[in-house]
Amino acid sequence: MKIKLESFREKITYLLFFGCLFCASMYMFESYSGVVSCILLLTLSVLIYLFNIKPLAKSQILNCLIILSFIMFSMVVNRSFASIDIRTVVIVISSYLVIQSLSYENFLKKYTDCIMVIALFSIAAYFLYKVAPGAFGAFPRQLWRNHSVLFVNLWLSVVPVGMQDYFRNFGIFYEPGIFQFYLNIALLIELFSNKKINVFRVLVLTVAVITTLSTNGYISIVLVFFAYGLFVILGSGNRDKIYRKIGFLALLSVIAIIFVFLIDKGIIGSRVFMKFSSTKTSGSYYDRTNAISYALSKIFQNPLLGVAARGIEDSYNATFTPLNWMMLYGIVIEGYALVGYSKMFSRLTSNRWLKIFIVAAAFSTILTQDLSFEWIVWCFIFCGIKNGVSKYNEKSELY
Repeated sequence: MKIKLESFREKITYLLFFGCLFCASMYMFESYSGVVSCILLLTLSVLIYLFNIKPLAKSQILNCLIILSFIMFSMVVNRSFASIDIRTVVIVISSYLVIQSLSYENFLKKYTDCIMVIALFSIAAYFLYKVAPGAFGAFPRQLWRNHSVLFVNLWLSVVPVGMQDYFRNFGIFYEPGIFQFYLNIALLIELFSNKKINVFRVLVLTVAVITTLSTNGYISIVLVFFAYGLFVILGSGNRDKIYRKIGFLALLSVIAIIFVFLIDKGIIGSRVFMKFSSTKTSGSYYDRTNAISYALSKIFQNPLLGVAARGIEDSYNATFTPLNWMMLYGIVIEGYALVGYSKMFSRLTSNRWLKIFIVAAAFSTILTQDLSFEWIVWCFIFCGIKNGVSKYNEKSELY
């Protein structure tokens, strides 16, 4: 009976966790009603805690209260009570409750499993539209992103049917650049948190990253595989086995890249890397680099408490996550975020030098989109702040 109850609780927790991820991140869901999204997110996170009740450490409660206090103090000082500010408070509370309810390993497993579901569904939708676009004719079409994109909402995937030759995999998110973050982090965890690497899962996540056509996604996945190559080399004395592992993963990546490249008929080369040829006043590359100077200019206005949501006149320029924490709510929030996010991923290995590459790969995924108060990002931050050491320090194997 106890085993059945444990199994039931685990299944319910999975559903609740996926619900949190979905209502916190699915752009269409939020656009219908941000209030409903916040209420659901808070409700689901409370249910996760109730299903997995664990004593709350005083230090963790104190950390959460400090973070919430500085966010709210910033809101009061800046007279900013926008929906984004309220949502930020909800996200911090929700992510705190979820991370206090789950162990490090359990949290990683739930995250990667949920992203795998979204990745598989989105890949199927992506290639189905490539092969048979008429199959989507029966679905209602809607305008999205300030009426700039025509899309079909399949809930587990957003299919942008109006992008012609620049067709990209959005997953369930507002931008393919956000989807690549979720995918690359899942890939990083998949490679470093398991003694045996599931090749199928690695391949699915890799193909999904490639179909986003995200420049930052491509750069990040290279860093992820580079870090894994070092991980394998440093973790085994059998050089032949090392080379086979690296060669096999490299082969899978090359096959996936060639396959998608042929499907896209050169779109990857012309669309993904042409962004580096942006002009000095416009273009994707210009916008991303300009985000750094924009964030710094806001930080200098109030480095202690930030400018809150009210102080951001041009959210399109606020895309550099590592500085956005300080820009919005000040240096204390920045400190917590940087330390927590770094520790979350550094725990994947015990090797001091390898920690640097893993953390660098994790940070590279958040450099071109504003993910500063994305629910899962704060789950990562609280997971890093939370006490405990991962058992995942051993070398990986393929199967």
